[in-house]
Amino acid sequence: MAKMKNKIILIGAINQGGVPTCGETMKNQLFVKRFGELFDKVITVDTLNWKRRPWVLVRLLFTLLLNMRAKVIISASGAATYLISFLYRIPICRNVYFWVVGGNLAQEVRKGKYNLAALRKLRRILVQGESMVRELSECGLNNVTFVPNSKPILFTPTNFTKEVSEPYRFVFLSRIHPSKGIVEICEAAKILNEGGYQGQFSVDFYGKVEPAFADDFHSMIQPYANLSYRGFLNLTNADGYKCLSQYDVMLFPTYWSGEGFPGIVIDANMSGLPLIASDWNMNKEVIEEGKTGIIIPIHDSGALADAMLRFISGEEDLAAMKRYSVEYVQQFDFRNVLSVGLMQQIGLM
Repeated sequence: MAKMKNKIILIGAINQGGVPTCGETMKNQLFVKRFGELFDKVITVDTLNWKRRPWVLVRLLFTLLLNMRAKVIISASGAATYLISFLYRIPICRNVYFWVVGGNLAQEVRKGKYNLAALRKLRRILVQGESMVRELSECGLNNVTFVPNSKPILFTPTNFTKEVSEPYRFVFLSRIHPSKGIVEICEAAKILNEGGYQGQFSVDFYGKVEPAFADDFHSMIQPYANLSYRGFLNLTNADGYKCLSQYDVMLFPTYWSGEGFPGIVIDANMSGLPLIASDWNMNKEVIEEGKTGIIIPIHDSGALADAMLRFISGEEDLAAMKRYSVEYVQQFDFRNVLSVGLMQQIGLM
């Protein structure tokens, strides 16, 4: 397929040349790859830790001035409100898109964090949930398009059986932060251990530990032999997903304010893992109850323990949920989502 003779400027946290450090950097590295396949030229401005790297702002300004006819995609979280306001007041480039990170844009608009007139002026706002389209429409924004999260499908598990005698292996994979539901997981494990199930399950934690939470986290898991911290799991290649597929169920009782369509849901689906997830933001939109996971109330350790027990006791058909998850995830392959048709629909082509 011939590339469109078009120039794209991508602004956001990328950590180009390095391993993705969060959902935003993973998403933007994927954009760099896909846009490179579709367009003549992709210019990147990496805003990772921009407050500690003020020279990035100088580079950004010169990049915009030298490429005034380029189409600009803002795919950033912390820097987005400043960039959108700047380009509204000083319209160096007129074709500006906001590819939203997270799921709380409507709340931030209502709080006045974003200039509503500046958002209306954008060529297009791309969001990860249909509920976000409705919420932003209620805020008076009619330039919003739903585009689900996506990733390369790097791995397809083939073994969905489990030995009855083996303990259930639960896994958590995200930032180790209280608002991701870490306390609730530890409390649920305690409930199950005290109920006599200690030898029938384990929970492994992967992810970057929030420095301010590190001591509390390690002290919470230390008393329990079946809770372990495993460090960082690299999911930029199939080996990471192969490791993840050795688990049975993913735990995701998040209540982080910025949660949108979490990439971790795709990671779980790809690895053949059903999720036990909180009823928070878009989780109900992207997890099919009883098919790819179980939805529980937020802040409810007892409900989490009950859901874990449903798997441990064999009440849930784990093999069927694993098979369905692997089929379900195919729709989120990044080339299917970031298609030529989408690019034409939103005016990037």
